Amino acid sequence: MDSQPSSGFDLVLVSMPFAPLRMPSLALSLLKSGLPGISTKVFYFGLSFADRIGRDLYDSVAYREVREPAQLGEWIFTSALFDSPAQQSEQYLIAILKRGTPQAVLPEATIEKVLAARAGAAEFVDWCAERVLECSPRLVGFTSVFQQNVASLALARRIKQSNPGVFTVFGGANCEGVMGREIIRQFPFVDAAVSGEADSVFPEIVQRVFRQEPVDNLQGVITKRALAFGSHPFSSPTIRDLDSLPYPDYDDFFEQFSASAAACAVAPRLQFETSRGCWWGQVHHCTFCGLNGATMAFRGKSERRAMDELLHLARRYPGNPILVTDNILDMNYFKNFIPELASRKLKPRLFYEVKANLKKDQLCLLRDAGILQIQPGIESLSDAVLNLMRKGIRGLQNIQLLKWCKEMGIWPSWNLIWGFPGEPAGEYARMSSLVPILTHLPPPAAARQIRMDRFSPNFEKSNELGFTNVQPVPSYAFLYPVEPEALSNLAYYFDYDYSDSRDVDAYTRPLAAAIEQWRAAHPESELVFQDDGVELTIWDLRPIAARTVTKLKGWKRQLYLACDSVRGIGWIGQNAEQIFSSSVSDAKIQRMLDSLIGMGFLIRDGDSVLSLAVRVRNSS
Repeated sequence: MDSQPSSGFDLVLVSMPFAPLRMPSLALSLLKSGLPGISTKVFYFGLSFADRIGRDLYDSVAYREVREPAQLGEWIFTSALFDSPAQQSEQYLIAILKRGTPQAVLPEATIEKVLAARAGAAEFVDWCAERVLECSPRLVGFTSVFQQNVASLALARRIKQSNPGVFTVFGGANCEGVMGREIIRQFPFVDAAVSGEADSVFPEIVQRVFRQEPVDNLQGVITKRALAFGSHPFSSPTIRDLDSLPYPDYDDFFEQFSASAAACAVAPRLQFETSRGCWWGQVHHCTFCGLNGATMAFRGKSERRAMDELLHLARRYPGNPILVTDNILDMNYFKNFIPELASRKLKPRLFYEVKANLKKDQLCLLRDAGILQIQPGIESLSDAVLNLMRKGIRGLQNIQLLKWCKEMGIWPSWNLIWGFPGEPAGEYARMSSLVPILTHLPPPAAARQIRMDRFSPNFEKSNELGFTNVQPVPSYAFLYPVEPEALSNLAYYFDYDYSDSRDVDAYTRPLAAAIEQWRAAHPESELVFQDDGVELTIWDLRPIAARTVTKLKGWKRQLYLACDSVRGIGWIGQNAEQIFSSSVSDAKIQRMLDSLIGMGFLIRDGDSVLSLAVRVRNSS
């Protein structure tokens, strides 16, 4: 796609590769809406680059970082930002792309395509600069998130070379804290960077630039002069009242998307925001989480405002799935927002991140509201490891959620991570032994050693938590030719060793293999039951099944139904009259539990149990 030249825009906002192709930038769309009196153009140059290099290659690069932080998208554009000799290219290929796990190593055919994309990066950036300068802007703003930094810097450099009078400002996750300060130190063609939320400060930046006034004393705005004096906090004021934000304006994205080759192959997704921060993290920051930085404090939109905005987006951009950007679902939304969503029968195909301790009736509400995809923070099935993460949840609760999601027809996208200092190695052998009885439940999308991200407690308190030798992942050395301290300041991903020199690969290898078997077995694996009020019938189609049909009656049936949610064995004994409508001895209860556990229908962890079969609902 070649975007048509535009003219007469005082403000240009830019999203460079490798932003996701399917989604507009929420940040840029909010900033545009927040400046109604300013003529503004938003360029989505990722769409243009995908048309040049091919959508498949673009997507594989854009989503590669989730699996392996090789910074491939950033490296493609280093040739447009710096003079990168061919020798350095070969070193990157050998050191980064041709090493590591089999999943990380790129095929030769893909490497050839990557090299071709890199060879065309400088010409592409020149083309982008022409499109921007045709607008005659006074200010150009860049959003820089994950693999957008080098491409954005390259374009800012070209713009400044062609027209030094254009003010350039960066914002986004790559500008948070010390990263933003180092960008200003290292790259003189960037006039300012915003650390933190830009909603309140960016309009003031624009007005001051248009009035030819300095912006150095604005909170959260990093400039060379501000760094020299250090007279104010380098984090912008957080937005407390999210209802005061405008609706995002996605018109530029849909105009450019419809003209791109991507429009023929993928459906766009809207970004919808109902909260910022994390209500769990502001009290118990999960040790591996590097999200939010200085904006952890949880703030939510009112349920009425959230519904009005959702209706607006559904009307203006109909038929598109909606990805909720929240780090965690506001639990207050179960009072009115989600029930109203269900009653309106909008079925907007929302995707939410949630905490895994949801109750069954809450999952029912999500299902009825059309929220059929969630990302629960499961991360492990071990209480001991979850405690080290500060997750505030038990392994059985995570399994309970997976079971209920399958019953409700909700797909939970979850990951399993390991490698926490102090974790008991034996827990991984125990988890691997559980996998054969769980194959009917949705398997993890990924299973891997923890990544160390900036702003996570693992990074901020690395020595205290048991890490040592923390340094940027090797790929950064191929991106920025700067001193080691500056390189560390620009980095978000870090490598590390363990203070106790533990061999994580050795003790997690059996679980990794078991998870591969889980994924392979899941499509044909079932453990379901129906209950007619007298007899409970279980069909077991898991690979481990000793028999395919089992019938439970009387006390055993009543016990199984009572264990639909996690139950303490002591609780069962204390509530025997209610469960069995009769007095049942603890010894009898234990024998029934042992029998159900032996058949793989029930799982025990410590003094708690949970039934594993998924209820089949009558079609009526």
